[in-house]
Amino acid sequence: MKVIDGTPQSRFIAHLILLAGVVFLVGPIVVLIASSTHGGGTLRGEGLQIWPGAQAAVNYGRVLTLEAGFTDQITALDMMRNSLIVAFGVAAMTTLVSLIGAYGLVYFRFPAAGALFWVTLSTLLLPLESRFLTTFQVTAHLGMIDTHIGMILPVLSLALGTLFFRQLFLSFPDEYLEAATLDGAGPLKFLRDFILPLSWRRGGAIFVVTFMIGWNQYMWPLMISTGESHYTLVRGIQLIGQSSGAGMALAVLSIVPPLLLVFIFQRWFFQSLADDKAHF
Repeated sequence: MKVIDGTPQSRFIAHLILLAGVVFLVGPIVVLIASSTHGGGTLRGEGLQIWPGAQAAVNYGRVLTLEAGFTDQITALDMMRNSLIVAFGVAAMTTLVSLIGAYGLVYFRFPAAGALFWVTLSTLLLPLESRFLTTFQVTAHLGMIDTHIGMILPVLSLALGTLFFRQLFLSFPDEYLEAATLDGAGPLKFLRDFILPLSWRRGGAIFVVTFMIGWNQYMWPLMISTGESHYTLVRGIQLIGQSSGAGMALAVLSIVPPLLLVFIFQRWFFQSLADDKAHF
């Protein structure tokens, strides 16, 4: 690894820029955590806070015993469960379908493979928000209104996952396929014994990214969930009130699972996205 030497002034400026970036990214989280320890009167009167208050136990206790909605039947734990189901469903299905799709595009040579890839990639230009009406009509026609599967399927980031897997597969030497062919391995055996062991880092990175995409969804679950039993945590923040201490406490709880996931898998996550040769 090469190290760039510089003058003390240039190193100081570089560290200052890095520190400013850290403050810019971490600052809102610190403000959110500090504000979650204040009462609603303080937040409405003085705005967001940067110093801890004395209402942390009250706010977080209210969140844990929350019963919200029109019928007071949805709790914070129920909303956490719904968010986890949606996020894990989006992450798992995106990773699996993208893996199989990229495998077919790279290793099953057929004339339309390139065109199919670019058609799949073009869906990145059409975010879910731009096709809400048609997607809602299709979801309603299939009877998926107010269901977890209805929340999950339209949010799948198949183009992103397929792109990452395809680039990884293209970096594999042709000798892998030749060795598998000489060994008498069929497509399923080649996928199981060769591709999967070499792709788990990239698959983990895609899982983390798409988990956060599914976790942070707001507009689509808002449209598709007509009953309170399928409310997510992001929807719950609106129910409690964004300017209340309990609402801030619920917002803090809503960022814990994604942060834990990134923290646990950070090594594999960054290695996989930064280095296509990490599997060798």
